[in-house]
Amino acid sequence: MSWSNEALAVLAEKQANWTVTREEKCICIKNSEGIDAFVYAGNRQLIAEIVLFAQEQVKDIAALNEMILRSHHMLPLTAVCLQDIAGESYYVAFGALSVDSKDAVVLEEIETLFDNVGEFLELYSQQLTNGVTE
Repeated sequence: MSWSNEALAVLAEKQANWTVTREEKCICIKNSEGIDAFVYAGNRQLIAEIVLFAQEQVKDIAALNEMILRSHHMLPLTAVCLQDIAGESYYVAFGALSVDSKDAVVLEEIETLFDNVGEFLELYSQQLTNGVTE
């Protein structure tokens, strides 16, 4: 199957604990814990991402970046990057997969991303000025 944002929304709406909102270029999936994941179907891959925290909340950016590079492999299917959103830099957890992925694989990717966010926030919380915030 080749995915579109509409097909992703239809699949996500079948999940009991998710609320789906269609955005202009992606869909937003909110889980039962109130965490928002943004999922986009591109021409070659699907991207699912969750904003972790603003870069301005970080005490020591170099130390956090090194911690991320040394620890992100411990959490499967999820990586962390910096992304500019509305003129501010944010740390974002994300996963990518093929547009040819089966339904079960897409759902696993999104569920794993939701699961890993709490792990990332706990792992990096001491590097933040105000502890864990979303």
